[in-house]
Amino acid sequence: MSDYSPPSPSAPLTAALVAVLAAVFAYSVLIVHQLLLGLVPALLAAVAYYAWRVLAALEAIADGV
Repeated sequence: MSDYSPPSPSAPLTAALVAVLAAVFAYSVLIVHQLLLGLVPALLAAVAYYAWRVLAALEAIADGV
């Protein structure tokens, strides 16, 4: 078994992203009254995270880890 540990986002970055997504969601629901406007940024963030994880896995495979 290798000692490889996949990269993970830092805690401050995760907290900032959650705060921004919560603010966008609150704005979209309370001010604009459009639920999907708040869900789209969260969906894009999730897709970007999974794409980053796939890229990290592919790099690990390419390095022979």
